[in-house]
Amino acid sequence: MKTELLNKSLELLSKYPLCDSCLGRCFARLSLGHTNEERGKAIKILLLMEIDKAIKEHQIEDLSQIKELLYNMGEIAKTFYHNYFNDEFQNRSCYICDNRIKEFKESFEKKALEKLVNYKTFVLGVRLTDELKNREEKFMVENQLFYYESIKNEIKRDVGKKLASLGYIPEFDNPQVELVYDMEYDAVILFTKTVRYLAFYNRLSRGIPISSWVSKGGESLEGLLNTQLVAPYSEASEYRILDDYPLIAENLVKNEINIKGFHIRKVSKIAGKELSTIFTIRPSKRLYRVTIYSEKEIKDAVKLHDNIYDIFVEAKDFKELREKVKDLLVISVDLLSMSGKSKLIADTYIK
Repeated sequence: MKTELLNKSLELLSKYPLCDSCLGRCFARLSLGHTNEERGKAIKILLLMEIDKAIKEHQIEDLSQIKELLYNMGEIAKTFYHNYFNDEFQNRSCYICDNRIKEFKESFEKKALEKLVNYKTFVLGVRLTDELKNREEKFMVENQLFYYESIKNEIKRDVGKKLASLGYIPEFDNPQVELVYDMEYDAVILFTKTVRYLAFYNRLSRGIPISSWVSKGGESLEGLLNTQLVAPYSEASEYRILDDYPLIAENLVKNEINIKGFHIRKVSKIAGKELSTIFTIRPSKRLYRVTIYSEKEIKDAVKLHDNIYDIFVEAKDFKELREKVKDLLVISVDLLSMSGKSKLIADTYIK
């Protein structure tokens, strides 16, 4: 290839299937005024032209060498592929967004419009899933992408432009509302101009989630307190939480609350960079106590009664835990402790 940019694109597409937007975002800080989708599409077209030229000039003798590359380019390479190969083209999902970036934007826009009925000025936020956040960071670092832009920035910008075109006004300093798209739950959380508090909670009950949209009409901590709550990270609702987990609450009056197995301690008002920091830090490890039933004796476990045992499992989060215990007959799970920067933050605020 004739340029460093094309060489890097060739390198990426040789290893990963990437949609137009996610490829273009690798070079988002170059050629301002274009969308990432336009950048990615332009790069792919130019690559196809260079490859076609190399084939016609007999610089590529074994065409099977380019099959994986063409598969990873996606739909734009399909006609080119059928020009040189007789077999079926493989459709692959984008390594970063799983071909869902348009879906994310459309869902955010639709749900944001439903929330903006009584407001004019806004600011947007996006919460990535832990899996996507970690995958994107690893991808950027391992491939040394100096001009990369996070997928959440693209989503915020494009949805913000759509809302602005409909008459709503982006306002970063003093908006009427902040709309945060939670990608994991496909939900938009609305924050109005209210005081937000940082609290820490333990959950000694099972089956009561924090957010009302997770409860699907059932009981939730939000409903019990009748206020807006956001947990930067949490556990499955059937797990008890014995360590101190953070909670962002609007207009929380009491300093200490005990309700339906939740013990909540309000520690301080929170806003700006401090709030952003709380949302970006996750536990590096979590220690769970898993009570199981087993007719076979379990080594290194605590026998509670007959065939009932406690085992202790370290995992990154409850999804990894479920994978580790999927072959066991689980009775109950308790989160005992966490470690990492999140633990230091909890200890600092509580003290």
